[in-house]
Amino acid sequence: MDQINRTFVPDLLVIPVGSTVAFPNSDSVSHQIYSFSPAHRFQLPLYRGKPYPPVEFDAPGIVTLGCNIHDSMLAYVLVTEAPYFGRTDAAGSWSVELPRGTYQVNVWHPRLQEASQETVTVDADRADLTIRLTRALKPAPLEGRHSWDSYW
Repeated sequence: MDQINRTFVPDLLVIPVGSTVAFPNSDSVSHQIYSFSPAHRFQLPLYRGKPYPPVEFDAPGIVTLGCNIHDSMLAYVLVTEAPYFGRTDAAGSWSVELPRGTYQVNVWHPRLQEASQETVTVDADRADLTIRLTRALKPAPLEGRHSWDSYW
């Protein structure tokens, strides 16, 4: 997860438990990356140029990232134990090929009050599931600065 123009790029990663994430700094200024999230607390002291070793995410959960120097920098790492996972594209679509069975589908978005959960059964060669979020979203803390702003 790089830092470019005082933003995290990308601003949302979805990864399996046990993954490592590198935090290079391609910006022209120094950053001090941190997270106080219960799923994974860490801090990378002020740096520019040579990055620290990758950070391992060994527990599931949502990790909120910030920069101690630039308050407007915000990003998320969603760490999951699910065997199938992903991030939607700019149009809000995501697809996966699944064997027949019943699955729990969890939807998370930075502006949802709480995650959404649905059950879907795949009992044919192809099944489509459309989830429409009907609850109001929390206000955007930094409107227009993140990829997820365009979803709504």
